Amino acid sequence: MGYTSELSTLRRAVGLSGVEVYGHIGYMPEEQHLGRRFRVDVEAQYTLPEVGADPPIDYREIAAFIRQFFAQPGTLIEHLAQGLAEAILQRWPAVEKVQVRVHKVHPPIGILAESAYAYVEMVRP
Repeated sequence: MGYTSELSTLRRAVGLSGVEVYGHIGYMPEEQHLGRRFRVDVEAQYTLPEVGADPPIDYREIAAFIRQFFAQPGTLIEHLAQGLAEAILQRWPAVEKVQVRVHKVHPPIGILAESAYAYVEMVRP
């Protein structure tokens, strides 16, 4: 039983899960001053015209985007998630849908929590 591209569309995704980065991002001034660890999950979905075609996006380049975003100071993880999703859609026109989750590891909320996170899903119109 073989795959025939005439019968269906080949949809794919590439992503990274649990990328650990350090950034000076947070609502509280001490978070921005001291910095903290974050984890990032990204999935980018696209369609290939034929089986065997090269993917239009490389997860190493996604990793570079993540590092770039966390190298800059910021306030809210919601803004980071949205900015990263928008940048991926702008950089790779073949990406049809992107999902980004930014986890603030052990957030300062007065109770032990593994992470607080912001999630963004963007679909190209």
